[in-house]
Amino acid sequence: MNKDSDYIEGLVFKFQQGEINPEELKELLEWYNSHADEQLTITSAEPLTGEQIKQRMLNGLMSRIKSEEAAPKAGIYHLRPWLWASSVAAILLVFAVVWINIRKGEVSIQEIGAEAQQDSILPGGNKAVLLLADGSQMTLDTEQQGIVMDDAIHYANGQQLDRKVDISEMKNLQLYIPKGGIYQVTLSDGTQVWLNSDTRLKYPSRFSGTERIVELEGEAFFVVKSMLDAEKRRVPFIVKSKSQSVEVVGTQFNVNSYSTQPFVKTTLVEGSVRVQAPDKEVGLRPGQQASTMGNRTKVKQVDPQNYIAWKDGKFSFDGKTFEETMAEVGRWYNLSIVYKGRIPAIELVGDAYRNDRINLVLRLLDAANVRYELDIPDRTLIIY
Repeated sequence: MNKDSDYIEGLVFKFQQGEINPEELKELLEWYNSHADEQLTITSAEPLTGEQIKQRMLNGLMSRIKSEEAAPKAGIYHLRPWLWASSVAAILLVFAVVWINIRKGEVSIQEIGAEAQQDSILPGGNKAVLLLADGSQMTLDTEQQGIVMDDAIHYANGQQLDRKVDISEMKNLQLYIPKGGIYQVTLSDGTQVWLNSDTRLKYPSRFSGTERIVELEGEAFFVVKSMLDAEKRRVPFIVKSKSQSVEVVGTQFNVNSYSTQPFVKTTLVEGSVRVQAPDKEVGLRPGQQASTMGNRTKVKQVDPQNYIAWKDGKFSFDGKTFEETMAEVGRWYNLSIVYKGRIPAIELVGDAYRNDRINLVLRLLDAANVRYELDIPDRTLIIY
């Protein structure tokens, strides 16, 4: 690739300022790959800090650009700046954060290092284990998004499971989503359930009687289908968790009930629900959230989208405590979150895509001036 050196230099400057857009990033990466046979080497008589190494790397890159034979000028570029953090994180893996071999005062830059190691902390994906009534279990296909409870159990796209499971009679099942996982299940009544990381749902293979009851530990979003019994009476759908029982007929709502957290939160998106808590029973309207902690339940108005963003592949930090946010991050990236000192009394704001790697989340911590350490072998994020 033969690019005008001033143009490439401009892209590097934009990268340094965090103002490079996706198309420019692609060009810069292509230019860099076309020079992959060259080595950037810096020398120093004294130990260098990470920032000094990054700067010398970029200086070396600029020198390489300037040393190329100048091509005809392509004109002046006035491009709209984009604050695209994930692009910057990606290119930093190539340029900015490196593994350093110090040998006789020479520092040789290789394309592995601290952030390349951070890059090994991958986002979650479709993962689930189905526990059957006989005590056996099946690891479900990670290429599938969910299962359907029908005359037999099959994947959402109609494909059969690797092993046939007889559910002609009512049997108790459990669907477990490990850390770093997400999965869906359509129950026998047509109710759809999205299950977040580190979540367990207990449910019957088919519903019978005057109630539909499931048990939840973790977080799930429900789209409940109305159901009538033989006498045309509505059959309630009940979600039991550690300190709440939510009763609905047909509605959309989210329940967050992790055993590692002191609260249970039920957020109503559509329809109506009754929440039975230890201290009282409350009815919710769309946009309301019931939060039970111990023996106290509070109801407040919220933006439901902040609490169901996870099912659509996003983190939404608005309205959540720092501890809540980091717990969600830890479950998705399968990390333990450890606090050395007080938990920061701040809230992160905005959204992030869950398919981004851990680097982007760490950049948000940097922007909030939160001190941290990522212990990759132990999969632990330490907050100071």
